[in-house]
Amino acid sequence: MFGMSIVLYLFLGGAGAGACLVLAVAGLLVPGECIAVSHPDRARRASQTVFWAPSTYRKLFAPAYGCVLVVLLLGVLCLVADLGRADRLLLLLSTPTFSHIVVGAYAYAACFALAVMLALAWAGVVRGVPLGWVRFFGVLAVPVAAVAMVYTGLLLQSLAAVPLWAVFWLPAVFVLSSLSCGIALFVGAAHISEAGTAFATLFRRIVLCDAVVVLLEIAAVAAFLAACGGAVDAPASGTSEAAVNSYLDLIAGSNAGLWWVGFAGLGLAAPLALEVVFLRRARVGHTPCRLALAASACVLFGGFVMRFCIVEAGMHPVLAIAAGG
Repeated sequence: MFGMSIVLYLFLGGAGAGACLVLAVAGLLVPGECIAVSHPDRARRASQTVFWAPSTYRKLFAPAYGCVLVVLLLGVLCLVADLGRADRLLLLLSTPTFSHIVVGAYAYAACFALAVMLALAWAGVVRGVPLGWVRFFGVLAVPVAAVAMVYTGLLLQSLAAVPLWAVFWLPAVFVLSSLSCGIALFVGAAHISEAGTAFATLFRRIVLCDAVVVLLEIAAVAAFLAACGGAVDAPASGTSEAAVNSYLDLIAGSNAGLWWVGFAGLGLAAPLALEVVFLRRARVGHTPCRLALAASACVLFGGFVMRFCIVEAGMHPVLAIAAGG
C-alpha cells in the first residue's frame, strides 16, 4: 500500500521535527546575557540588543541545526518520491482542502523555514538580528514542530480502512518516538562535534528527559498492542479479520524479528540501559561520549524500524479477506 519512501518520510519528518522542537527549547533556555550584545542604532541614536552567539554556543547549535536541515530536506525528497512528481507537492500545498496531510505539509514547510532562520542565527552567518526576533522564532518553532510531529501519526490513523492504523494509541507512539529521535539527533550531533563535553550538565538533563520519554513510549506501545490484541475477540467481520491479520503479522509475522529485536530490543531497551549507565557515569564527573552516541544510534534505528513494521503490517480489510480465501 505504501512504499519505502513514505516510511522514510514518516521517520525523517518526525525525527527532524522532534529535533527542531528540542533545539528551539534548548535555545530559549540559554540566558539572554550569554547571547546578547549592545549594538549602536544610528537611526534612533541609541543602542539595541542584538543576538550574538559565542563560539561555544555556535559549536553546540550550528552542527545540530545543520543535521536537522539535512534530515528535513531528505524527508521532503522522500515525500516527492512518494507523490511521483515535484509539482504534486506544490499542488498539495496550494489546495484549499483541509486534511491531515495538507496541515502537516504546511507545518513541515514552516518547521523547515524556522530551522533555516535559527540555524543562520546560531551559526553566526546573519549578524545584527535583534535578540527578540531570534527568541520569537524559537518560541514559534515549538508549536510548529509539535504539529509536524503529531501529524505523522494522525496521517496513518486517518486511513480508517486499515484497522491497525486506526488504533487510538498510534499517534502517541509516533509523537513520543519522534521526540526521542529528535533528542537523539541533538545529542549525537553535539557529541560528534565534541560540544557535549562543554555542556555536560545540559546533556545530563537531556539524556534524563529522553529516558523518561522512552519509558512513556514503552507504555504507549504496550497500550497500542493491547488495543490491537482486543480485535482477536471482536465479532467476526472483514474489519476485525483485517485487524487480527495485521496484529499477528506485526508480532509474529515476517517482520516480527525486526519488531521485537530491532525496535523493542535495540530501539527501546538498549538505549534506556545505555542512558542509565550514561547518567551514572556523568554523575561522577565522566563524559561518556561513546555511550551517548550508541544510545542515539539505537533510538534512531528503532524509530525507523517501528514505522517500517507498522506500515508493513497495515492491511486493508478487502485484502485481508482475499488473503484468507
